[in-house]
Amino acid sequence: MDTTITRDDLVAGLHARGVCYLAPTPTGGERAVTDEELIIGLAGTNDARLRFALSGLLLMHPELADVFSAVIDSRHIRFVPKNILAEIQKHYLAALYLQRMWRTRLRLTFGDSPLIPERFIEELKLPHADAMHGELGLHHLTNGSVFNDWSSYQQVVDLLCEQPCAADGLIALG
Repeated sequence: MDTTITRDDLVAGLHARGVCYLAPTPTGGERAVTDEELIIGLAGTNDARLRFALSGLLLMHPELADVFSAVIDSRHIRFVPKNILAEIQKHYLAALYLQRMWRTRLRLTFGDSPLIPERFIEELKLPHADAMHGELGLHHLTNGSVFNDWSSYQQVVDLLCEQPCAADGLIALG
């Protein structure tokens, strides 16, 4: 039995969790993935749009913060490459800051949801989540990137709020 997780499996996993702005639309033949498999799979893909969807996933489901943390903290229990753990941590922090920056817009689109817990900021010497409503932290997080990560993270919020399933009222955060 092939246990390889494909791009289509990852996109289907996102769609199943209400992050439906990525194509292709699932056909139903994709492999179901656990939250942990989805997080690790997204962090390890070469597709930048899929990697950035990690922050969108956490914005949609702040209750997954403990799963993100468990994957990062499991580095001593099972082997997950350090670069993938770093990617998960980066997108966790981006979602943390984005949620503070776009709290009103996210609430108007999806309803109330719990705040993503502040984790990893002290060990990485980043600003607290509420400093300048998250903007200062996101600036520090993205400042060293050779790409325009700031813009990519802002786009995640736009894509989430404008995705077809959000407009259809199919997603509700509790």
